[in-house]
Amino acid sequence: MKKWTRSGLVWGGILYVITMVIFPMIDHESFDLEKLLLGLPLWALAGVAIGYLFEKKKKADKRKKPKAAV
Repeated sequence: MKKWTRSGLVWGGILYVITMVIFPMIDHESFDLEKLLLGLPLWALAGVAIGYLFEKKKKADKRKKPKAAV
């Protein structure tokens, strides 16, 4: 698995826990199994997209950075 994919899935997992577990607990909402299961692929895709965008930005920054004279 590529590094950006793994980091994206970690981001997706963090966002999933925050939006699907922590926020409903704060608002005293009940957990719905359908909602929790539907959130898994949604946040996995969002996390992979975030990882891809971070990787793309990192590569663009490397290309723009001038090399220091030795």
